[in-house]
Amino acid sequence: MRFFLKSSCLVSSCLLLLALRLPELRAEETPAAILEHTRSVYAALTSYSDTGTLLNEYGPASHDEYSFATYFTRAPRHFMFDYRKPSDRIVIWGDPDAFHVWWKATGQVSEYPNPKNTGALTLNEYPTSGAITKIPPLLYSKAGLAGAIPNFEPERLAGMEDVAGNKCYRLEGTTSDAYAQTGKKVDARNVTVWIDSTSYLVRKILEDRPAVPGTLNRITTTFNPQANPKLNDDSFKFAPPK
Repeated sequence: MRFFLKSSCLVSSCLLLLALRLPELRAEETPAAILEHTRSVYAALTSYSDTGTLLNEYGPASHDEYSFATYFTRAPRHFMFDYRKPSDRIVIWGDPDAFHVWWKATGQVSEYPNPKNTGALTLNEYPTSGAITKIPPLLYSKAGLAGAIPNFEPERLAGMEDVAGNKCYRLEGTTSDAYAQTGKKVDARNVTVWIDSTSYLVRKILEDRPAVPGTLNRITTTFNPQANPKLNDDSFKFAPPK
């Protein structure tokens, strides 16, 4: 009996200590907490760069693959996004005075002077298959830009997975777009986000839209991100071809 009581006390003590620690552990690893940590990391970066690919899968078995690169500094304010298709290219770059967009298909440059410069990003969501509204809204967090991650509603932490040799949280949930005037949500879709468990930078985003049975409507965007890299002025120079 004494042994039983002592063992029971020991087990009870262990359970109590575990119970006291569980809320803290769960709070740190909830999907919402992980996503909020990621948002705060991007908002605090002084500089950022990445290279990435976007895989667009559609129909029974069709797919297109594009590449992009992003460069950003907060002070001085500079931005560069270079999106490349096999036969097309879109370059969006920003300086302290304005944002500029060059599209190879039209050969023209569009200007977006401050302070009304957000159209350089939002109006090019479709031409870039959504690539421009993945990471830049996180970097410019105060602008309130929409995008797959800003509108992401994580529902579960589906474990840990490796992405290009990096241990990542796998968050699953939904996202959608919304009309600014009415707030009505459109283009609802399932989203999976892989967030680096060390840097809390986004390494992969999978968007799965409703599709006709037997077909796909899926976009997978992968990133090789760098937090606070040293960037020189050449990273932000672009001369539109004549």
